[in-house]
Amino acid sequence: MGIVIDAGNDWNLTTLGVIKGALQLCQAIGVGETVNDNDASLCMTALDGLLKELPIHGFQRPRISSTPVAVTWSALDPGVANPPGDYFGAPLLKFTAANGEKRQLRQVAKAEWETLDTTATAAYPEIVYVSPDLTFNLWPTPTQNPGLTLSYQSILPDLMLAGGTGLEQQYVNLLQFMLADEIALKYGVSPGDRAEIAARATQKKFMMLQWATDQGPICITVDD
Repeated sequence: MGIVIDAGNDWNLTTLGVIKGALQLCQAIGVGETVNDNDASLCMTALDGLLKELPIHGFQRPRISSTPVAVTWSALDPGVANPPGDYFGAPLLKFTAANGEKRQLRQVAKAEWETLDTTATAAYPEIVYVSPDLTFNLWPTPTQNPGLTLSYQSILPDLMLAGGTGLEQQYVNLLQFMLADEIALKYGVSPGDRAEIAARATQKKFMMLQWATDQGPICITVDD
């Protein structure tokens, strides 16, 4: 369960501004100096990596599809379906019942999947197991097209140097310290300064996590 960051707003501090701030913290450039192309390229790679690692640090950047998309199903291999090419995670997979109603499949972990009789068949599936290769495994194996639709978290695109970070304003300053901590060794920052940058980045991450709202999913079911 992570802490959610709203990715729907752009703010005035650009990606280049974050990079410039990080380089200044590492004393690689002075105040008023510009960022050269080599530094920009190195820092962009590091910053894109950091943003994709945010879940490791306890943050999430939601990029959930607003409209469910159809998932291709084939009678030649009816027990599986494949997600879209930009699929990352957080699947909400539904099948279309005979009356046209969309019904959610229950996602299970590998341990539960291993207990199922995978030779079982039925008109419609009830369960989905997402395997490590991101294949959607359906149970029971449907004997007809289940009309699958999917809402999901998509892969985050890389940043543009002159564009915004996509994070709320209160998080952008933290990015400068996280990036500085990431690139400090490559710029030969002294051990004492590296420790100071790392300590400040850790402190700011702690404050952000304390401030942010935990928006873990809430599930409501109705018993028959």
